Amino acid sequence: MTRPEDLIYAVDELPPWPRLIFLGAQHVMLMSVYLVLIVIVFRSADASHAATLNALSLGMIALAISAMLQAVWRGPVGSGYLAPPVFSAIYIGPAVFAAETGGLPAVFAMTIFAGAVEIALAPLLRRLRTLFPPAISGFIVAIVGLQLGVIGVGDLLGVEHIARPTFRDHLVVGVLTLATMCAFSVWGRGVVRLICSMLGILVGMVGSLALGLVTADRMSSFIAAPIFAIPEPHYLAYDFRLSLVPAFLMAGTAAMLRTVGVITTCQKINDSDWKRPDLGPIQRGIIADGIGCMVGGLLGVMGMNTAPSLVGVSKATGATSRYIAFSCAAILVVFALLFLLRPQPVIGAAMVFTSSFMIAGGIQIITSRNVDSRTTYVVGVSLLLGLAREVFPDYFKRATPVVHLFTGSMMSIGVMSAFLLNLIFRVGATRSVVLEFEKSDEPVDNLEKLLRGRGRAWSVAPDVMDRAVSTTEQVFRHLADAGLMIGSPSVVMTCRVGGGALDCSRAGLRPPLKLGVQFYRVAQPLLAFAPTEPAVRRYRSGLFRKDRRQSDHLCQA
Repeated sequence: MTRPEDLIYAVDELPPWPRLIFLGAQHVMLMSVYLVLIVIVFRSADASHAATLNALSLGMIALAISAMLQAVWRGPVGSGYLAPPVFSAIYIGPAVFAAETGGLPAVFAMTIFAGAVEIALAPLLRRLRTLFPPAISGFIVAIVGLQLGVIGVGDLLGVEHIARPTFRDHLVVGVLTLATMCAFSVWGRGVVRLICSMLGILVGMVGSLALGLVTADRMSSFIAAPIFAIPEPHYLAYDFRLSLVPAFLMAGTAAMLRTVGVITTCQKINDSDWKRPDLGPIQRGIIADGIGCMVGGLLGVMGMNTAPSLVGVSKATGATSRYIAFSCAAILVVFALLFLLRPQPVIGAAMVFTSSFMIAGGIQIITSRNVDSRTTYVVGVSLLLGLAREVFPDYFKRATPVVHLFTGSMMSIGVMSAFLLNLIFRVGATRSVVLEFEKSDEPVDNLEKLLRGRGRAWSVAPDVMDRAVSTTEQVFRHLADAGLMIGSPSVVMTCRVGGGALDCSRAGLRPPLKLGVQFYRVAQPLLAFAPTEPAVRRYRSGLFRKDRRQSDHLCQA
């Protein structure tokens, strides 16, 4: 891992305590913006005001636990990166539907189920990579950002207040808050850049108080509320319903995929030489995210998921230290009541600010691999269908109850269509070619030119092509130097379109190599040149087999 120069505090660096506290408080303020989703769910279930306040406090505790689990860098749980969770828009559609049909007990039980789905999918990540390529992961991050951004823009522009006398005040506060965040993020230096989001929220709070956007009732309830109080979850109950399984199964899968995208983004931010995702931390991060979601359901709140918006903010501020997560967790437990004073335009500005990073991060993940015609259709058609859900809501509301489970929100219909289109376009996605040579000494000289030409025609990622060419050339050169190639050798290249991967396990020589003691002497030094990808491990297990009866496998490369 190579430390990027634009980072002020990298993932394994401990900031000074004053800055650590400020950075933790900034993340708390941004995370508290998404507490409004709890309010929406509890209102859908006609819950009391006291139950909603208790849920907000318990939600803060659940966020603190999940943030610490994700930052753990040793053991089977935790990615080791600063990737704190928020109450996710992925779960808002299923949670509202569950609240309206089965009440809060159904929401809590199905949230636990969704977390279990994440944990169950984590060990299968390697096998699921072909079903969920980077384009799908990036699309999920981007469309969740769009869904939150649409809500945030509505609050920022004061759409609900357009006919009220306070409309201009809402608009001024929202624009001022967003402008402050963006200005300090772009032109700020040092501490100002580190806490640009918190400064923007404070400016918005001051503006709201000055213009009277915080009502007297909210001020009095905030002043009368005790600073330290143990939540009383008298509403806790659990009701598992089979009819809600499809919606929460899809939500848990989407949360898993978003976690893959978020942890991948963390790896890219913290390594200037990043080439490809490291699946170990990603799998542990998925388990931590699933446990956090289950904790949320047990404590009586909706589902949580790692937030690409907060990862984007850490990139903008230059502080990606994992220790910020522990500072954030401590502050979450102490300052849970700060949300009660958060005015609507300030919430909208914060949502727009954070969703901007989500959309940009999703696009970066999509374009991390070559975008071919298949990826274009998957992303483009799915995005248009998701946007159509917001433009033509009445059309989708007329669908049958079963179909409505998958079209209840922009995110659900977009993710479902992307998954189905990706499955359809996998047909005919594998290409193979045989590169033949007339003479045994010709491959060493012309191999790179032929391989790279075919790689460009198939849109194989340049870094994948570099590794394939380097390894294959070295194998051919050793075999040629040892006099093991006879007749007219050939190389078989197999590529799966859209995955950016080149399968070298089927590259070989025909006719078979000369067998004997000389072959086994040359096999050992090839270990030093073989990469560790599963395809090449298969190549090694076949190439170095010393059973002469399996001579047909000895030519596998």
